[in-house]
Amino acid sequence: MAKHRWNVGCLAELYPEGKVGETDVCVMGLNQNKGQKILLRIRTDDLKGFRKMLSIRKVLFHELAHNVHSEHDEQFFQLMRQIERECNDLDWTRSQ
Repeated sequence: MAKHRWNVGCLAELYPEGKVGETDVCVMGLNQNKGQKILLRIRTDDLKGFRKMLSIRKVLFHELAHNVHSEHDEQFFQLMRQIERECNDLDWTRSQ
């Protein structure tokens, strides 16, 4: 995030409403005010467990791309893929 000079004021859980793939109101994430607050849906629909980490990470990359692009256009998806590559390239075993 430092590379892009982004700041996320609050990263929080989005309470699951609706069912994934079945309900219109079902969203996996939400970016409010270009990163002022990012909400991620981390629990399963039945509230008995958590979604897979890879799924949560992909939603986070999507929401971070909304810090720059509001619309889901080609520039948005290019940035989202760039964020994913950058995060995958990080060595999480070493501190900086």
